[in-house]
Amino acid sequence: MHEVLVIGGGPAGLTAGMFARMRKMSVLVVDAGHLGGQLVSLYGDKPVHDWPGYFDIVAGELAATLVRHARELGVDLVDQTKVLDLQRQDDGSWQVVTQHQATREERTFPAQSVIIAIGGGAFEPRRLKLAGEERLGDDQLTYRMVDPSKVAGPDGVVGGGGDSGLESAQTAHEAGARVALVQVLERLTGMESNIEKVEAMGIPVHLQSRVRELEFDGDRLRAVVCAQKGREAPLRLPCDHLVVNIGNAVNLEAVKRWGVHVEGNLIPVDSQMRTNLEGVFACGDIITHEGKYKLLLTASKEGAVAANSAYVHVRKPSRVTMGDLYS
Repeated sequence: MHEVLVIGGGPAGLTAGMFARMRKMSVLVVDAGHLGGQLVSLYGDKPVHDWPGYFDIVAGELAATLVRHARELGVDLVDQTKVLDLQRQDDGSWQVVTQHQATREERTFPAQSVIIAIGGGAFEPRRLKLAGEERLGDDQLTYRMVDPSKVAGPDGVVGGGGDSGLESAQTAHEAGARVALVQVLERLTGMESNIEKVEAMGIPVHLQSRVRELEFDGDRLRAVVCAQKGREAPLRLPCDHLVVNIGNAVNLEAVKRWGVHVEGNLIPVDSQMRTNLEGVFACGDIITHEGKYKLLLTASKEGAVAANSAYVHVRKPSRVTMGDLYS
């Protein structure tokens, strides 16, 4: 039996695993996809600018560093394994029922405490829900960060005015695409530095505009048609490659079945990352609390707090000191 089982192998979950090991606890991290979370599945080759100590570092490289650090500390890591159920036992421990994504083999892991850090694992990119959208392969449409090799030369349109959309527009522009950005709101919502870069590159930005139609030439995407607030005539933008970065839809049905309280598609926690279930903690993008600020850095901070709370729950020390971390 592990003292701590972490569901989710992104930055929050890996940090929780590391700090639990620093307390000399036995810990298992289980991830439904690839270890590294959204750093791998969503951002990949995107540079990360808000991780202390680096002016920028490629997201995939940062993920690999976190995974390596966890392994060197002795964290047990299992990927491609989805958690199906969380079952409380009479002694207060937990049975975590999992299934391997490829083999469908089910395994049950006992644990004295559980940390939910599913982050991007609970999110699916929002679709446009337009006719013909399902026909498009990844050479013409992506809901992730743009792949430079697929936009070099053609006309590109990026939907979304947050940081992901702004950075996709920059990447497409640098790859040689004639790119335009479409934003539903009346302003761009990303960091000022990203907005300034898009402006400096001269990328056309169409505010209060929404993609309403896809135009095809045979099986190839040729343009998108946008409705613009306050204008009767639609806006037609040539488009060979469409990037949709309009956020994520959340699916927490499994978490609700486990008995974890959910509010507004997020798990509310207190300052110690405690959920409504004793011995179950949560951290990262999936949680909400007073002053919550979604950053890579704060997700990792929450992972450290969750690990410390799991330590208190399992070991029940008379007092908690930082010196215990490395003793």
